Amino acid sequence: MKTLDKKNRSLKDIRISVTDKCNFRCGYCMPKDIYNSSYQFLKKAEILSFEEIELLVNSFSDLGVEKVRLTGGEPLLRKNIHKLVERIKVNNKIKDVCITTNGVLMTKEAVNNLKLSGLDRITFSLDSINESSFKKISDTNYTPSDVIQGIENALSAGFKNTKINVVIKKGINDNEIVDILSYFKNHDIEIRFIEFMDVGNTNDWSFEKVFGRDQILNEIEKKYTIKKVKDLAQSSTSEVWSYDYGRFGIISSVTKPFCTNCTRMRLTCDGKLYNCLFSSNGYDIMKFIRPFYMDDKLINFLNNLWKSRDDSYSLDRKKLITVNKVKDKAEMSYIGG
Repeated sequence: MKTLDKKNRSLKDIRISVTDKCNFRCGYCMPKDIYNSSYQFLKKAEILSFEEIELLVNSFSDLGVEKVRLTGGEPLLRKNIHKLVERIKVNNKIKDVCITTNGVLMTKEAVNNLKLSGLDRITFSLDSINESSFKKISDTNYTPSDVIQGIENALSAGFKNTKINVVIKKGINDNEIVDILSYFKNHDIEIRFIEFMDVGNTNDWSFEKVFGRDQILNEIEKKYTIKKVKDLAQSSTSEVWSYDYGRFGIISSVTKPFCTNCTRMRLTCDGKLYNCLFSSNGYDIMKFIRPFYMDDKLINFLNNLWKSRDDSYSLDRKKLITVNKVKDKAEMSYIGG
C-alpha cells in the first residue's frame, strides 16, 4: 500500500526511539541543567517491548515503509538491542535497518552482535575531535577517543556505508570542520555536517548560533577541492559532495530545508507518533497495542494520519518566528532526532 500525505510525500521511513535515556548531556539535545538526577525518565512498563516494536514495524511495512532507524536517547543503553534488530530483519519488506549512536558503547562484542543480527548500517554522532570542545558539547567524562574506538570497532566488524553526524554550532566547533574531514580521510566514512536546529524548547537555539551550509562549504573549500555529487534526492536529508579523500554531506534544515522530500515518521519509546521532528503534539497509539494488538485498526489509523500530514516547519520557520507563532516542540531526546 502506498500512502501519500497532503504534499504528495510517501511514507517510506520510520525512526524509532527505543529509550529516552542517554549517557551524554549534549546542550542541543539533553542539557544537564534539565536532565539531571531529579529528572523523571520513563519507567520500564511505559516503554514499548521488542515484541511490540516488531509488530509495529510489520504494520508500517504494510503501508510502504522500507527503512527503520533505531534512535534514542542512546539506543545501546537498551539491553540486547541486537535482538530487536533480529526481529525487524525477519520482515523482508524492510530493506534497511540502521542505528544512530554516540558510539561509546560500541564495544567489539556489541558491534559483532549487531553485525550478526543483520544490522545494515551505523551512524555515529561525533561533534568534536578536540577533547576540551568535546567535553563542552557533550558534558560527559567520555572523550573523542572513546567514540572513535567505537567507530573503528564497527569498521573492523565489516560495517559499510558508515556515517558520522557532526552538529556544527557557531563559535563552538565551526573551527573543526576541516580537521574532522582530514582526520577521517583514510576511512570509508561519510561525514555529515548538520546545522544547529531548534528541536525542542531547551537547547537555547537562535539564528545567530547557526553556522550555515554555505559557511561550512566555504571552510572546506579553503583546503579541499569539492564537487557536488548528490542533490536532495527524494527521501534524503543531505546534499553530498566529493572532496580529495572521499565524500561529505550537509544537512541544512535551517538554511536549505528539505521538507518537500521528507518521507519519515517518528515513534517514541512510549508509543507516540510524530509527523515531524519539530512537531508539538504526538499521537498516542498505545490503545492499538495494549492490552492486545489491533493490527487492522492501527493500519487504518496510520494511513489516515499520514494522509492528513501537512507539516513543513523548516520551510515556515522564519515566518513563524517573525510573527511569534512557534509552538512548544517535543524534545530531541524523546522524539528520537
